[in-house]
Amino acid sequence: MAMNELRKEVEAAAMAELNRANAKFPLFNSKHEGYAVILEEAEEAQEAMENVKTSLAVLWDRVKGIEVACFLDEDTTPTAIFHQAIDAACEMVQTAAMLLKYEMSPVSYTHLRAHETS
Repeated sequence: MAMNELRKEVEAAAMAELNRANAKFPLFNSKHEGYAVILEEAEEAQEAMENVKTSLAVLWDRVKGIEVACFLDEDTTPTAIFHQAIDAACEMVQTAAMLLKYEMSPVSYTHLRAHETS
């Protein structure tokens, strides 16, 4: 049940992000432009998730009693990793919003109509 509520909240966040993006930028002019924007957001999300995974590996080393370089201390606390995870979630929300923007763009419908007439 809690996952359903969270999903609705994430969907609402994606819709809000879509509205912000649409207020600032026009719909995509081509399938290539839409794909490029979606890919950029997905790559940023993947990079953010890699930051979380790397920081978790350092945290796990600490749990196992392995000495960790002191310059990693500030970026690998549970609170710091929490913020990294939120950043990753935000990037995924942006990816979801851009997928909806692609669907809204006239170029998306041209592609669908071509398949319907084939």
